[in-house]
Order: sequence, then C-alpha cells, then structure tokens
Amino acid sequence: MKSSAEYRIAVAGPERRSDITEFVLALMRDLYPKGAYEENPRDLLFFEEVYARPENAVFLIAEDADGALLGTAAVRPYDRRFPEVEPTIGDGPVCEIVKFYIRPDRRRSGLGSRMYAEAERFAREAGYTESYLHTSLHLPGGYPFWQSRGYQERYWESDRIAHMSKKLDES
Repeated sequence: MKSSAEYRIAVAGPERRSDITEFVLALMRDLYPKGAYEENPRDLLFFEEVYARPENAVFLIAEDADGALLGTAAVRPYDRRFPEVEPTIGDGPVCEIVKFYIRPDRRRSGLGSRMYAEAERFAREAGYTESYLHTSLHLPGGYPFWQSRGYQERYWESDRIAHMSKKLDES
C-alpha cells in the first residue's frame, strides 16, 4: 500500500473494526443531520464477513505514524438495492465505494485522492467493470470530488443525494 512520511494507506483487518466504527460514526455525526445515517452500520457490525473475508471487498485506512485514523475508504460488491439506478449502470460486476471519509483537518491535502486511487486500483484488480456510489451534498466537497474522478450522475434520490457511477475502463 501507499505511504508517505505523514501517513500510510493500508488494508484494515477485523482488529481495527472498533477504531473504524468510532472514526466513521464521529464524522457522520458531524456531517449529517440526525436520522440521515445509520447509527449501527450493518457493514461495520459484520466487518469480517463484508470486508475481510471476501476477495472482492476491501476496507482501506489512512493512518498516521501513531496509528490514528486520518481517513477510510471501502470497496464491496454493489447489491443493486436501488432499482432507480439499474437502467443506468451495466450488468457486469459493479462495486460500490462506501465509508469514504477524511478527517476534516486532512481534507484538501491529497489524502482523499490517494485513498481513492488505491480503492480504484483494488476494484480493477478484483475484476469490477463499473463503480457505483451515492453521495450527499452534506459532505463538504464530496460531489465535486466524485465528478472530478469521472463519476456521472445517474439518479437524484432527493435534492441532497446523488447516485453516481463510472465505468472502470475510463480514467
């Protein structure tokens, strides 16, 4: 995985689940209005089954030299739970980018770009042909970040939530 003098990006194992859950939930509480997020995310409750065991899933963390989390990003198979998006995405292997969070003091430092590059590299190597995500306008810079990575709007769930995807053979 990637590293710099300030941080390293690594694959997280189940032993980091509680740190990851604490980090993600703290950021979600700061970013979203109450009730707009799951307070006990199923994927984190079943971290090993969702991210550690499957070969086509990964949970990435960025951590400083002391092991403090600076960011998270995960890739898993997209479960096609949003029927409104189906006509706009391919029927090949589609991954979903989830739990993409960067600590506020590290945003706009290039860390998110490096984490995304690692997530996309993993997705390509795992055989995915398309990447899906949904983002909220509650996330500072999230929507333009995804657009700059080649993601295109596929469906607006509301005036605050955009569903987006990208073919992985595109840059």
